[in-house]
Amino acid sequence: MRIAVAGDTHGRIEKITKEITGQKVDHLFFTGDFYSDAKRIAYHARVTFNAIAGNCDSGNTERYELLINMAGKNFYLIHGHQYNVKHSLNNLYYRGKELEADVILFGHTHVPLCEKIDDIWFINPGSPSRPRLPSPGSYALLDIDENAFSPRIVLL
Repeated sequence: MRIAVAGDTHGRIEKITKEITGQKVDHLFFTGDFYSDAKRIAYHARVTFNAIAGNCDSGNTERYELLINMAGKNFYLIHGHQYNVKHSLNNLYYRGKELEADVILFGHTHVPLCEKIDDIWFINPGSPSRPRLPSPGSYALLDIDENAFSPRIVLL
């Protein structure tokens, strides 16, 4: 199974939609900020999706966090502003432990991250449209089978 992880699109979905369509993904996880973009990306890429709202989704009635079991893994989706992720991952780490998450997918910083801390993967796809690093933007791909979990950041 191949899962794309994207977020912080802020209304600009052309690049990421084209990229996800080309990668032939099975599912999309969206880490917030412009929740409606998740629906549009999934529709155009013809994939199923799970998404959460972020701090720029004011007035949104969608959830701000999700715990989903897929492909034998517990995925925790959160935008990250609630846990002050721009300064530290400590609060998010303890929330992940509390939920027994295998993978924490978050955004907010617009900076990609793919790191295993103890037994939890922390994955921030960065931003495909408004990156904060000198890069053309990014998202994450997760390849999962019965024997392996292979996450990676993809630069656009």
